[in-house]
Amino acid sequence: MGGREKRYHRFLKDPGKGDVSLKLQLSLALLLGVVGIGTIGFYMVEDSINSLFDSFYFTIVTITTIGYGDVTPTTTAGKLLDIFVIVFGVGTVVVSVQSVFEAVVRKKIEEVLTLPQKRFDGEDHIIVCGYGKVGRALVRRLRDGDTPFVVVENDQERVREMVLKGIPCIEGDARKEDVLQRAGIEKASLLFAPLDDTSNVFVTLTAKLLNPSIRVVAKVEDWANEPKLKKAGADHVISCHDIGAQVMVKVGTQTD
Repeated sequence: MGGREKRYHRFLKDPGKGDVSLKLQLSLALLLGVVGIGTIGFYMVEDSINSLFDSFYFTIVTITTIGYGDVTPTTTAGKLLDIFVIVFGVGTVVVSVQSVFEAVVRKKIEEVLTLPQKRFDGEDHIIVCGYGKVGRALVRRLRDGDTPFVVVENDQERVREMVLKGIPCIEGDARKEDVLQRAGIEKASLLFAPLDDTSNVFVTLTAKLLNPSIRVVAKVEDWANEPKLKKAGADHVISCHDIGAQVMVKVGTQTD
């Protein structure tokens, strides 16, 4: 990820830049307060203003600095109120417009930066199918190494999360040929299938069809499905529950 993209990511995630939504809400609330004070105030202190509508009209004209001149304050209180409305009204309008513009720009930047890759151009890389619990653990390990990898994930929120974290990813169903092709299956050297058993069978079959030489390591939930994964072409079938149990027994029965 380039330096400019990193700065944009910090801009999107750093609360120090200010909560745009909160700023907009506060500025609009302040603007409404100024309009309300001006409308009621001019109606009370100016004899030339005969209705609340005329007072509201004069307040809006003053805040927007249009100044038609058809209504002007004549009393000292009215002139002081006019100064208050100009100072605070114009300021809040500027802040409100700035907040709206910032929110629009932020949204556009976020949309651009959260687009997943269309195709992964790699060689001898690793494909991780899914960004669930096991997929996340695999990614944490792989990010510490030097081997390039890409994650295939169908959930948009997970894809968005990975893009913001700078994790290479392809959006789509890993069971489909075109999705694995976009992940560079033909040039990949290893594929991890940590999905459910049924999905892993389809992923393994598809991967081996597109690249017979690729090594496939598949997770199995029900060990009764291990033969099916083997027949589908999985080189290694791993039961996370069994491995976890083995480690727990080993650690628990160790003697100092």
